[in-house]
Amino acid sequence: MFYFVTCSVIWGLTWIAIGYQFHSLDSSAAVFYRFLAASLVLFGYVKLKNLPLKFAKSIHLNFLAQGFFMFCLNYQITYWAAHLAPSALLALAFTALVHFNMIGGRLFFKTPMQKEVILGACVGFLGMALISYNELLGKDLNPTSLYGFLLGLVSTLSASAGNLISSQSRKMKVPIASNNAWSMLYGGVFTFIYCLFAQRSFAVSNVDTSFILSFLYLTIFGTVISFGAYLKLIDLMGPSKAAFTSIVSPVIAIGVSMVFENFRMTWLLAGGILLCLLGIIVALNPRYLLREKPDAY
Repeated sequence: MFYFVTCSVIWGLTWIAIGYQFHSLDSSAAVFYRFLAASLVLFGYVKLKNLPLKFAKSIHLNFLAQGFFMFCLNYQITYWAAHLAPSALLALAFTALVHFNMIGGRLFFKTPMQKEVILGACVGFLGMALISYNELLGKDLNPTSLYGFLLGLVSTLSASAGNLISSQSRKMKVPIASNNAWSMLYGGVFTFIYCLFAQRSFAVSNVDTSFILSFLYLTIFGTVISFGAYLKLIDLMGPSKAAFTSIVSPVIAIGVSMVFENFRMTWLLAGGILLCLLGIIVALNPRYLLREKPDAY
């Protein structure tokens, strides 16, 4: 339960912090700074804990691939999609992470597809569909919204590839902190190269308290801690069940919006949230989650 709750709560709050970043900085450059800073923090942690930093070339290829799919392409496509489609459609697209992880695990690693996970994923997707429909009521959608939704699915597929690659690194007994330090560094380098080719600005227009605090939150909590917890969750439960955090975090984001942004609860929204929670209960074994104890990674 510790790792699942950690990821879900932290990622449910990141949407607020991201907003403070984009007022002062190009979105792609913000991703570069975020993962560069997170990788440096992790390299310091790895050195402090005397964890291994030297790995074979084959393992570094895993780091490269995970960095590209999970910490670069995933984020860049998400931000492109955000310019085309409402956030509700993007949240709905990202719930497909559970399905992509299940299918990918079956195709590439012969992982059995559990009936309760399939059922829970479908119920959770239906819940997010109700939440998205509630948000889209009264809004005029245009063809670009569909393109944005499809891009959101591509972004989710990229994240899923990163999830599956990370699970292989864990089978190779690579410490999570070492894995993330290298993968985030590579992801940052890929993002830097993209920024250069796309001629994105690295300048920060306004370094105020909100920018600094949001950057620290995104770096330490939204990246270092959350992805460490998420990879540990993949190690404990597998990519399919770990991906249910993608259903919980939007629900938490809604709760935060109700408190701080006067977001109004409706019957559709309440029904969607209940279905999301039901899907998680169906797919995951609550007794297993309660037995889980946090340890070092």
